[in-house]
Amino acid sequence: MNIPFFNRLQLKKVTVAVADENGKRAQKMLEGLLADIPDLLMSCVVDTQSGKVLAFYTTSNTYNPNQISLRNAKLLRTMDDALATKAWVGGPLTDASIILEDQLHHLRPINDGKWYCFLAVRMADANLGIAKEIMRRHTS
Repeated sequence: MNIPFFNRLQLKKVTVAVADENGKRAQKMLEGLLADIPDLLMSCVVDTQSGKVLAFYTTSNTYNPNQISLRNAKLLRTMDDALATKAWVGGPLTDASIILEDQLHHLRPINDGKWYCFLAVRMADANLGIAKEIMRRHTS
């Protein structure tokens, strides 16, 4: 059932979904990202185990962090499992990037893998190097 008022998001504002120290920390991360990349389409900090969004920023209702949070959490758990079983050769997962036709999506595990930070930005506004460096700077 699609109930419209349940799907309304706060637009162009960092919204904290958890009112505790974790929410404040996530809010600070997103405010730093937004200060360095003011044309972000969406960014969110999510608890990896539960898929719960701690804080988010979005410019449009079409970019809904609640719709992608569980998928990305499952992706990170699957990648960690592959590393643990040596199915995927390499060191620990530091980040994952997906380049679409006109957008860049970047995912970075933080807080010892307990959370992850996700951002989506237009390729005209930032490149992969800029996005990775800004994400690293604000999530370390």
